[in-house]
Amino acid sequence: MREFSLFRRFETRTLLAPLFLMSILFPVATMGATQIPNALEKLDASSHLNPKAMPAEIIAQKLKHADTFLVGHHGPVVMAFMDPNCIWCHRFYEAAMPLVKAGKLHLRVALVGFLKPTSAAKAAAILASKHPAQALAFDESHFNVATEEGGIHPDLHAPTSIRKAVSYNTWLLIHTGEEATPTLLYFTKDKQWRLQHGLGAHGLRHIMASIA
Repeated sequence: MREFSLFRRFETRTLLAPLFLMSILFPVATMGATQIPNALEKLDASSHLNPKAMPAEIIAQKLKHADTFLVGHHGPVVMAFMDPNCIWCHRFYEAAMPLVKAGKLHLRVALVGFLKPTSAAKAAAILASKHPAQALAFDESHFNVATEEGGIHPDLHAPTSIRKAVSYNTWLLIHTGEEATPTLLYFTKDKQWRLQHGLGAHGLRHIMASIA
């Protein structure tokens, strides 16, 4: 594991068609039988399309063993599932960065890839970089709002371990109960893990008040 006003609408789409395209354009190696299932495999199984949601605390535990990275180093942590092509993740990132730079918040980012055929390869490009937080910053600073495309160049030849990591993060996202980005996970003052799928106008302020 590596160190890691919003809008009502957020990205949520069925994973079947995008992941089918991903499996062609960006094949992911099969994980061992004793490991968590690959998010891109057996998509005809209903359990992969509408799985029973795992408790938030279980998601948090599994994220500790996932390939994530930190953005910022001070303040309370929010775990964020983000797709490099997600415009609502982009807006969340822009809203969160002033807090990150002020040392009031840091993010542990779990990159997923399902919104567009290039999503998984862009997520892999970020994870494979020497400094993932900087690569994510490049993706967001060069984000094309008109086409809803992240700015980083997709890596179609990323190492198998990186491709597995993106697939595993996507599998975890599915098991939060919604295929939606951004999905945020945070630990509240009353010692409870909470999941937030998307954010309303005061969502980030509410989360900050809950974890401060």
